[in-house]
Amino acid sequence: MPTDLLTKLIQNKFVISLLAVAAILIVRFILTALFRKSSWSRQDIRRRIHTVHNVGNLSVVLALFAIWMPELRNFALSIAAFSVAIVVALRDAVQCLVGGIYQASMRSFTIGDWVKIGDQFGEVIDNNWLSTTLLEIDPHGLGNGYTGTTLYVPNSVFFSQPVKNLNFMRRYIEHTFSIVRESKGANPFKAKAYITERVLEYCDSFKEVAERYCKLIEHRMGVELAGTEPKISITTSDIGHDVLTVTLFCPREEATYIEQRVTEDYYNFWYGKPEQRTSGEA
Repeated sequence: MPTDLLTKLIQNKFVISLLAVAAILIVRFILTALFRKSSWSRQDIRRRIHTVHNVGNLSVVLALFAIWMPELRNFALSIAAFSVAIVVALRDAVQCLVGGIYQASMRSFTIGDWVKIGDQFGEVIDNNWLSTTLLEIDPHGLGNGYTGTTLYVPNSVFFSQPVKNLNFMRRYIEHTFSIVRESKGANPFKAKAYITERVLEYCDSFKEVAERYCKLIEHRMGVELAGTEPKISITTSDIGHDVLTVTLFCPREEATYIEQRVTEDYYNFWYGKPEQRTSGEA
């Protein structure tokens, strides 16, 4: 009698399904716990845990599909009249699933990368078969630039929106800013040499590192960048104001600081004390 009961339980697909799901979840839990206690870096731990979760979820789906395949086949045949409605209802989910497979095959980004998907810009903190989770970054902000907003992007957008990997620009960026001053009849090029000297002074502390990082980006991406030397130009606006434009390759967290210092120097040159203007013009 106990043998017959055990045989019935083993043949019961509900029991087999529960055992399969429980086994996969236990293995996933053990691996996740081991990774959390490892000595790897936080980003490596998060990446490996993400891989374990995705593989575990896929294993659950495949196991249940294999166990219930005969029933599913019979069920599909019995509802043939409703197959079109089911396809329409699951269209978005299927598109997301195919988009996830497409992204995984392309390897356009991984956990921790800075990406821009359409108009959404952020750091990838999770990526599964249906959606990608981004920690939003202000594209116009400097420093870390995190806005505190979490974005959940369906994987179906990979077929309709461009994906840009900006990971190489998370440390150093090409920062451009302009200073507009009302023209008062003076030659605006008087300030160019002084501002150039000040910008070079501010960039001197990271000049060598910036050159090495620029060469690394060129080697990895196979493109030639404009270089790390600051570029300063003077133009006029449509209403006749003088416009000083500065472009420099600098650490992201230094960009705002340097912009404020250069702006201060520019206005000190024109409106500072006489001795400051004299030394600047010299």
